[in-house]
Amino acid sequence: MAIIRRHLDKVTQDLLRPILTTGKAFNFIAALSLVMFSLYVYAFYLQFFHGHGFTTRQSTPVGAVWGLYAAIIVFFIGISHVGIGVSAAARLLNLEYLRPLTRIAELLTLFCLPAAVLMITLDIGRPEKFVLNVMRYGRITAPFCWSATVISVYLFASTIYLYLSMRRDFAVAADWVPKWGRLYRLLALGYTDTKEERELHERTLWWLALVLIPIMVSVHSVYGFVFGLHGGRPGWFNPFMAPFFVLGAIINGFATLIIVVAIIRKVFQWERYLSIQTIRNLGRFLCWMTLLYIYFTIAEYVTYSYTPPAGEAYVVQTVLVGEFSPIFWPAMAALIIGFLMLLFNQTVFNHQFTLWITVAGATLINVVLFATRYLIVIPSLLRPLLPFPSGVYTPTLYEWGAFLGAIGFVIGAYLVFFKIFPAIELPLIGEVEVKGS
Repeated sequence: MAIIRRHLDKVTQDLLRPILTTGKAFNFIAALSLVMFSLYVYAFYLQFFHGHGFTTRQSTPVGAVWGLYAAIIVFFIGISHVGIGVSAAARLLNLEYLRPLTRIAELLTLFCLPAAVLMITLDIGRPEKFVLNVMRYGRITAPFCWSATVISVYLFASTIYLYLSMRRDFAVAADWVPKWGRLYRLLALGYTDTKEERELHERTLWWLALVLIPIMVSVHSVYGFVFGLHGGRPGWFNPFMAPFFVLGAIINGFATLIIVVAIIRKVFQWERYLSIQTIRNLGRFLCWMTLLYIYFTIAEYVTYSYTPPAGEAYVVQTVLVGEFSPIFWPAMAALIIGFLMLLFNQTVFNHQFTLWITVAGATLINVVLFATRYLIVIPSLLRPLLPFPSGVYTPTLYEWGAFLGAIGFVIGAYLVFFKIFPAIELPLIGEVEVKGS
């Protein structure tokens, strides 16, 4: 019992190391994230006082009323898919090997949803009227009203889920981190880490995870409906837009999770907790989901290319052989390369698994997913069915700066969380004490 207790004490201290110590790397990354976020603040300031015409050059009817901001919104919401997906799978299917990274995944949901909201405040043009007008004039039949509702519910439920999953860690960490002890005891709300209380806690989280799964699917389905129910734009009116968005979100989220877990594993030297086998299993899942995404993409463009209506033919032509082909074909090539890197690394040469190949493949796939979001939004807007000439749109430096600022927000949020709260679930000391007594 004493040997086990000493081992668990050592593990606990190792997992709490980011809270107990601060290195130069932390200060550098924190400063970098702050500089990045300042780019968002600057873009917000310019747009608030000068409008879309100055910062984005978006226009209507000739041009794009949505631009890079819309693609970024869908991108961040897609990444948010992974948190509850991984955590729910770990609890509902009893996949214990996923438990060490569930909190890291949940934080992607908790931070990427606000990052998407930050971009929404830029995209709508008048953020000070956003909440009030949605509440006063929102119609239940409007997909944008659905999106505001499901994002709010998803963020609230995910926050509750994360908090409940951390109550035991608050109780355990209160004795280890004196500077945050009072805060931890307050947040633990009397949790004592007994076997009975832990079982009740796990049962509550199991049911909450079950409830969160349809909410998670609805978030990405709704954003598919925002485009798919828009009959006035060629290339959007499509019943498969919602499932296509859900599939893209799964791939987007798992690719990002692989990258984030690999970075955290290296930075904090947590190889023993975030094992190679765990990342390998994530890579396998991402590999076969990417194959399904390739199939969806081929089916979409074959359908659009085979005797399509005039509007769809016009849009597809610009993507396949027109002005957007320099984005489309490199993206498709990168998608195939990323898939093959995962396939050969996970399946064909599985006895020679290499971590950096999986991370590189996930990075390529993530870049492709961002490019495809851009290709969903822009070409259809620049080729209207109404008797207007074709428009022109090119993202400005302000828009790219806002994107970097949103990424800086996510990085900074991770740093703040890791400096205050445990990043990985702490060992079950209470259970060992019960067994040893």
